[in-house]
Amino acid sequence: MTQAAPLAKPGETEAERQARDAWEAERIAEGRADIAAGRLVDSATVRAWIDSIGTDHEMPVPRSGR
Repeated sequence: MTQAAPLAKPGETEAERQARDAWEAERIAEGRADIAAGRLVDSATVRAWIDSIGTDHEMPVPRSGR
């Protein structure tokens, strides 16, 4: 698989791009660790919560239970 070159944001320096890339990589690693540990909420539960916002029967924020 060929990896695409990172896209710089307008006016972003190389150091800023590298810092952003490192930050993004840390967030991805955290997400993968959460998934591996079972800390996730299925999309149907999230959708039901979103749909309830602003209604008379607003649901609490979904939690993974772990």
